[in-house]
Amino acid sequence: MELVTLSRVFALVEADLLVTRLELAGFTPFIHGVDAALSSGGYSMGAGGIQVKVPADQVESARQFLAEAPETDPWSEQFRAVYDRALSAFRSGRSSVATLCDPADTAFLLSSGCSVQELYDFVEDAVDYGEPEFETVLEVQQIRRDYFLGVLHGQWTGQVVPMSALPLKTDAVDGIAWLPRLIVKARLKLRGEMPSDLMYGCGGDRPFLRRMGLTLSGFLELVRDCGDDDAAIVEAVKRSRDGTTR
Repeated sequence: MELVTLSRVFALVEADLLVTRLELAGFTPFIHGVDAALSSGGYSMGAGGIQVKVPADQVESARQFLAEAPETDPWSEQFRAVYDRALSAFRSGRSSVATLCDPADTAFLLSSGCSVQELYDFVEDAVDYGEPEFETVLEVQQIRRDYFLGVLHGQWTGQVVPMSALPLKTDAVDGIAWLPRLIVKARLKLRGEMPSDLMYGCGGDRPFLRRMGLTLSGFLELVRDCGDDDAAIVEAVKRSRDGTTR
């Protein structure tokens, strides 16, 4: 039986969800390339990704089915499930990084560019402070995942920047304290290089960004889009702040 690649995906969970959709629609899908795509930091597209294949005589109808029956991003659905399990674990007393996630959920997170520590920080603050809400966490992690896959090619850099290298909380630029530190934090978040004691979106970041008329995801996108241009970031923040305080 001749098999034809219908889709290439990054993570095994994405392949599994796609296969389930196709099976429910009456197709006969297969998964190939899992071992070849697995790297030390998670799954990689470097070896052709994880391939979902169908028999050659099903290709056109399967493609038509996927085009006519789009679903929400399967990664978002899986991330929500992992987040909910972590939240339940935390509330039930498994309130440490080591006990928060099982190996499968840990592997999924790492393949998405998210450490268990990062998820733990979001869950802990949601329980203790009622924020950030899940939708914000999802938006932030989607931006990091896109950067992880698109810019870093699904590979962790292996670098961790020490806390001592960050600007102080009191450091200011154009009279705005906290902003120099937050710019660096956002870059570390994008690159996955934050130390375990640092959280992007912490209890200091959230009220600061609200005062500036910005969101956690909006600021992360701003830093991503401006690259190394600190001045452009500062000017954008000032414009947002001034528009908020009028």
